[in-house]
Amino acid sequence: MPQPPAQQRVQLIIDQLRQQIAQQKDGTCRQPRFDSQLFRCKGTRLADYLHELEQNMAQLSAAETDVVRRQWLAEKVLDQIAALQRECQSQQLRTLRERPRIDPRQSKREEYQGYETRLMAMLEQRQQHLARAETLSVQQQLIREVEILQERLARCRAAMQKLELSAPAR
Repeated sequence: MPQPPAQQRVQLIIDQLRQQIAQQKDGTCRQPRFDSQLFRCKGTRLADYLHELEQNMAQLSAAETDVVRRQWLAEKVLDQIAALQRECQSQQLRTLRERPRIDPRQSKREEYQGYETRLMAMLEQRQQHLARAETLSVQQQLIREVEILQERLARCRAAMQKLELSAPAR
């Protein structure tokens, strides 16, 4: 049975929402994103809310519901679509604290990679200074600094390796 034009347009909008949500980082938030009157689901990811919207759309398409229920459900679907569209468009405006949380291991990995980058730059700088050092005392001081930085870099890389090994198998 072909869908009426209005239903096709709504389905097209839902498909566009699905694509927008798939393109965004959809981490979990600390709190539900929407009011419980609008969405029953207690999830904190946009995909959770999209799933509920799709379920409501399927119910709306079912012919056995009465007219009053269909009208109420149609209004709810439209409100849910509008809320999801606003949420998708406002993701870039959120402060860092309000943004969805990413996997804690990923943030730790990024932190360690930042340390590694800075340590390698510092090590390179000390090695260049060592190559240009003229006095024995300056050379000895730079050698100690290079050794300390190499130890720090080794500990950093060990922590990164430990983090990778602790990741659950998928």
